[in-house]
Parts: sequence; C-alpha cells; structure tokens
Amino acid sequence: MRAIFEEIEETIARLIPDDGSNPIEIKRCELPKEAVLGDVFEIYFDSEQRIISNKIYLIPNERIQRLEKMKLKRETLLKKNNEKAKK
Repeated sequence: MRAIFEEIEETIARLIPDDGSNPIEIKRCELPKEAVLGDVFEIYFDSEQRIISNKIYLIPNERIQRLEKMKLKRETLLKKNNEKAKK
C-alpha cells in the first residue's frame, strides 16, 4: 500500500493511504531519518494486517512527481478560468 507522510505529532507519524482508507499512525522512528512531509512510502502488512516496520520503503522522487502533476493541474484550471473570464 502506498501512503503519504502527512504530519507528525510528538513521536507519532501519520500517513494517509492512497486508497482512501483510514490514516496510518506509526512511531516516527520507524520512518527513515531523512523522511520529510509529503514523502510517499510503500508499506507492507503481515497476515493480521499489522504494519511490518522493517518493510516501510520511501519511493524515490514520488513526492516531486506528484507535486509537479498537481502544479500542472492547477495551471490548467487557472488557464480555463482566465479564458472564461475574458468571454
């Protein structure tokens, strides 16, 4: 499952799954030290649906790719709105 590192509260990190399921809370120390908000992780679970802490992997460049995709969408929407305003 892919999830975005959304926030940190004291020693707990909250990740938001891409599939829309409930947020995942883990100990901050279970994430890589270089993790920053917005990073995307692949998370693996055991047969009882518990997170396997040594199976949390940062997906390189995914945060940057998602930010660029969102920027393009915003620019497209702004362009459409500007064209409508001119009419």
